[in-house]
Amino acid sequence: MRLPSPPAPVRARLLHAALELLAERGYRGATTREIARRAGVSEVTLFRHFRRKEDLMREALALLPGPGFLEGLPGPETPLEEGLRAVLSAYSGLLERQRALLPKLLAELLRHPNLGAPPGLLAAKERLVAFFRAKQEEGALRPDEPPEELVLAFVGPLFARFLLGQALGLSLPLDPEAYLGGYLEGRYGPRRGAHA
Repeated sequence: MRLPSPPAPVRARLLHAALELLAERGYRGATTREIARRAGVSEVTLFRHFRRKEDLMREALALLPGPGFLEGLPGPETPLEEGLRAVLSAYSGLLERQRALLPKLLAELLRHPNLGAPPGLLAAKERLVAFFRAKQEEGALRPDEPPEELVLAFVGPLFARFLLGQALGLSLPLDPEAYLGGYLEGRYGPRRGAHA
């Protein structure tokens, strides 16, 4: 006989309900009353766990990008093209898994900067900056672009493709090798062959 799994702790249910409602209704539309209702608790219970809605949303955003994401990103020792394939895979997976949340989240973060960027996405950016900086120091990439720009130049078009595709109802297949080739065109450093 299989017993039903125990219900998720109240705090976890509140955090997941907050993210769901943020995706569905935006920050203003995700009221504490509705978050509590979706989590199956009273609004009083919500405020026993979180002093303010902003505190709840910040902690909920800290759940992003999700388990295993950072571990899927390359470290500084990863060869260039292998690392870029890992970044492409990780971000493509993130965009697919968070299809409902990300478009709304980006807009809400612009409207409500007090929420701050999700710490996991900031950690991912720092890991990628370290990767690109290492590739420049090895000579696999040209050194004249700041590594932060290299990160945005690689990840930014993926987000743009995803967001515009959703907005325009387009579903364009992504050819990973063409994407990598287009990105690397003109960016290879003098020691390309040794690190590609």
